[in-house]
Amino acid sequence: MSKNLGDFMDEEDFDQAVIELLTLALMRLTCARVNDKGGVRHVASTSYDAGIVASLMQQGLIEWRGTAGELDLTDDGFFFGDVAAARVGMALIESLQRHLDSEPDQDGNKPLSHGGFTVVSGGQQGAQQTTAPSPLSHNDLFAPIRMEDRPQFDPADGRREHDTRAFRLRIELDLEGFQPCWREIIIPATCTFLDLHIAIQRIFNWYDEHLFDFTITARGQKLHIEEACFLDPSLDVYEPATYAVVEANHIQLGDVFPRTRTARYAYDYGDGWEHKVKVVKTIANSKLVAPQLVDGAGDAPPEDVGGPGGFEEFLQVVANPKHPDHEDMLAWADAQMAYPFDLAAKQRELADCWDSDRSLWRQRLAELLD
Repeated sequence: MSKNLGDFMDEEDFDQAVIELLTLALMRLTCARVNDKGGVRHVASTSYDAGIVASLMQQGLIEWRGTAGELDLTDDGFFFGDVAAARVGMALIESLQRHLDSEPDQDGNKPLSHGGFTVVSGGQQGAQQTTAPSPLSHNDLFAPIRMEDRPQFDPADGRREHDTRAFRLRIELDLEGFQPCWREIIIPATCTFLDLHIAIQRIFNWYDEHLFDFTITARGQKLHIEEACFLDPSLDVYEPATYAVVEANHIQLGDVFPRTRTARYAYDYGDGWEHKVKVVKTIANSKLVAPQLVDGAGDAPPEDVGGPGGFEEFLQVVANPKHPDHEDMLAWADAQMAYPFDLAAKQRELADCWDSDRSLWRQRLAELLD
């Protein structure tokens, strides 16, 4: 049985998603087409709930250009609003058709049914009877849209020229609650997601020996941001069917941040390291040309330790001198250069190694694409 987004939501989240989707559909149906400098804008009213508007803005579906009373639907917002309006319209048509095709009851009334609603109209003085309502069908609203039907995602669309912004990012490694491990960096908006990968590798003491990806929602689309070798058609690599695949070296941080404020970074699919990335501050005018580590806490796991469970066992062994594997584990940790986190030392290391780390990746990309 196929599943869709609605199947994984609780009732409150589902209700919120329905309200956002219906609001976007209304904006699409009531927007005005405005010619502007050789292009076309789709302008909607601002007379909607402020919280819903803020959420749709954060998802990149609408934007405000500074004109009072006007919101612009982005290309993605227009597309997804169109889909939502069509699906709601089809649901209503099907409901009316069922009404027309149904047999009247003994009083000559026809039941009008949709989802959990059953309405009986007519009868004495136009009396109506209803059953308790239920939410709209998950399948009606949240069935996946085929990738070939979605707008083509262009990372450079709307990219700022001479972007001087920088982002302070908090990156938390998920160790399943047994120990905190996080870092904060400031990184230029013109850095790519490949650059962010390179920086994360250095500040968490990873050795860049495994595959990685970022997942993020930007401009109404789910993105799977990968390294170039994933795009080799000869490789049999899992790629989510509902995500647009983008090469990490082709998309800049400023292409999606800060409209989108969170992302997930995965490294080493065997050990399964998951990192939460969050924009905590946008610096409007920065002279930064390379990422800087500014804060952090918690020791990072050694490479190939076996995931969060393996790291927890590792910590228990090295903390117990009486454990039979204590000495061997310490020797292995030393070989892996798994040292306690030292903020000042890591700051120097990131600064000293940045150019060489990027050069190695440029060489690697050239070999992959040769």
